[in-house]
Amino acid sequence: MLNDLPDDALTKQVLQGEGWLLNSREGTFIQFKPDSSKEQVGRVMVRTFRWAPVLGDPIREQSLLAQAAIDMWINLQSIGWNRCSSPVS
Repeated sequence: MLNDLPDDALTKQVLQGEGWLLNSREGTFIQFKPDSSKEQVGRVMVRTFRWAPVLGDPIREQSLLAQAAIDMWINLQSIGWNRCSSPVS
């Protein structure tokens, strides 16, 4: 689990992979994914979606520094968000 990794390993994992969190009470997903923009090296794109039969456009998008994205991931899990697999195949 991401929370169990040391900071350096966590930063590396965040910058190389993709993760999803789910808030089932709000019907909301958050996607954490490396920012693919060449001028945004070391940043993570955080996109929020509402649950729907078809995952549409995000309701919020922001690019964060890797450490800010890690802090957000940890804080969201501490208040009840759960890690999940991608809702799209």
